[in-house]
Amino acid sequence: MDHRLRRRVGAPVIPATSYTLNKALTAVARRHAMVRELTDDDLAGYDLSEAERTALKAGDTAALYELGANPYLIRRVFRARFRL
Repeated sequence: MDHRLRRRVGAPVIPATSYTLNKALTAVARRHAMVRELTDDDLAGYDLSEAERTALKAGDTAALYELGANPYLIRRVFRARFRL
């Protein structure tokens, strides 16, 4: 085992990402619509987990980040939730 990983020195932190979640957010972002939450019609055709689907419907930006959504896409899709 690499000593750097054992001592946590210089070990890279690789965040989890979700391809399907980011693909759904990209599709919404390309419509250039500001939303507070997504509907079932927006999520149709994507193989999302129940947690991902719930977070998207609620517009829970913190949960989306934890589930592996790209921060840029979160901000772009749910920009109505952020102050400018």
